[in-house]
Amino acid sequence: MDLKLSWDLFIIVFFAIVTAYSFIIGRKETLKIIIATYIATISADGLGNIFEKLANQSTFFFKLASFLGYAGGIGQFASILKVLVFIAIIVLLVIYGDYQVDDPPAQNAAINLTLLTLLSLLSGGLILSSIIVFANGGSLISGTAGIAESFKTVYEESRFVRGLLDWHDVWFALPGLLFVVISILQRNKE
Repeated sequence: MDLKLSWDLFIIVFFAIVTAYSFIIGRKETLKIIIATYIATISADGLGNIFEKLANQSTFFFKLASFLGYAGGIGQFASILKVLVFIAIIVLLVIYGDYQVDDPPAQNAAINLTLLTLLSLLSGGLILSSIIVFANGGSLISGTAGIAESFKTVYEESRFVRGLLDWHDVWFALPGLLFVVISILQRNKE
């Protein structure tokens, strides 16, 4: 079997890992990851945008970017910073975050399985679409998520990257909407 490494394969594997991990940790912890992802997305985006504005006023970062051979310059540094901060905040909030998600009320096993599957897939989509927007040099806060010249080949080669980037607003909105629906239904069950 000849396995060709591609972005589509990476995305499929990532979704499989996130889904499997969500099934291991359960609905309650998956909801914590979704909350942490929203906080991390906004924090990383804001910090990266601030860094980019400040770095554009400094010759040090221009010299550093050219020394390291980054053709993307300050924008590429900001993208890398966004992705690193994003991942760090998710990990820190999930492990040390001082917030709690209540246990769901007892329900039908099929409903629980369906909700966990939906939450797992939406969590993976939220994380991946945010990373792809950041890696592309985009910003969810300022609404810039066009396709950068350096990202065009990845975008053209992978239909999954296109789906995550073109529909990043949907991937960003759906987990939150499902969270609201679950919260309302859970409150009405009690």
